[in-house]
Amino acid sequence: MAGLKTVLYAGVGLALKGKKKIEEAAKKFVENNKIEADEGKKFFDETVKQAETAKNELSKKINKTVKTTVNKMGFITHEEAENLKSEIEKLKTQLDKSEKGEK
Repeated sequence: MAGLKTVLYAGVGLALKGKKKIEEAAKKFVENNKIEADEGKKFFDETVKQAETAKNELSKKINKTVKTTVNKMGFITHEEAENLKSEIEKLKTQLDKSEKGEK
């Protein structure tokens, strides 16, 4: 499980670092090409928007890959674990009631 977390964090870190690099590159491009303020802002905003979209897509792919891997490994979800705990508590209660009724 620790390996999965490492892969997930690495992917998110790369996505965030990539966004920062794209923002920096867009700023330099605007400065170096002496683009007018309105055009520069439009270019910068579009570049940041594309970086954000790419980051979101990467995040979705990472989540899908992690879920697939976890399922293949036979792990259960948090929700499934909670349902099992609840069912166990119900069975314990029924067992306690039946034992008290027998005595």
